[in-house]
Amino acid sequence: MRRLFLSLAILVLTCFAAVRPASALNLRWYEGVAKNIGTNFACLSDPPIFQIRVQAYAGYSLLPPNRTPAVGEVFYAHLVISHPGNPCGGSVMGLELLLPPGVTPAITAENPAFCFAVVPNGPRLINLANDTGYGCPQQLTQGLEGWAIRAPRNTAEGGAWRSAQGVWHEFLIPVVSDRPQNGTSLRFKVNPDIAVSGYPEALLFVNNDVLFRTSDEGNVLSLDICGLTPRPQGCQ
Repeated sequence: MRRLFLSLAILVLTCFAAVRPASALNLRWYEGVAKNIGTNFACLSDPPIFQIRVQAYAGYSLLPPNRTPAVGEVFYAHLVISHPGNPCGGSVMGLELLLPPGVTPAITAENPAFCFAVVPNGPRLINLANDTGYGCPQQLTQGLEGWAIRAPRNTAEGGAWRSAQGVWHEFLIPVVSDRPQNGTSLRFKVNPDIAVSGYPEALLFVNNDVLFRTSDEGNVLSLDICGLTPRPQGCQ
């Protein structure tokens, strides 16, 4: 089975003991359009300042140079969330992964899920898998509409993810399709407040031809949130 490495460019990386191969290629993302999710008035603003609460987009990994995945090949869905709004108390986000028929999560020891955040203090990158308050789920359970992405250590808030102005999150979930996909919808549900939800999506294309495909062992995933300016501490 192919193993995908995560090129977080983190100074101390404990997710993998393996060393990145010299021939590794960075995998590109096929991205959907960013969605505005919810609104708020800036905390203690007078007169009130109206803001977008959360913005998010979804995507999935392509194979070098820009090939869509094939039936039976593991690839990664990812969700990137920013929090431009400043509601008093921040946001407590519920997340779900909504997959089209034939596509299922494929989390294994070789292809784990990843959860990261960038906080404005620095800014700096945080591996949430190592965070005592969150963790990163390596098993997804059924949610209200899809696969729930719950913080395993935040049991007090039902596995929710806290966020506030200036914080970014990125989640990478391995998936696999047992049939071709021709522009079906790969979606995430982002629920930052009571009765407030948005559905960032990407059109999914999975082909049925793997002939002459070269080995993808050692290919490298990258984090979009490491491309922020200024570059977060912990990203090379």
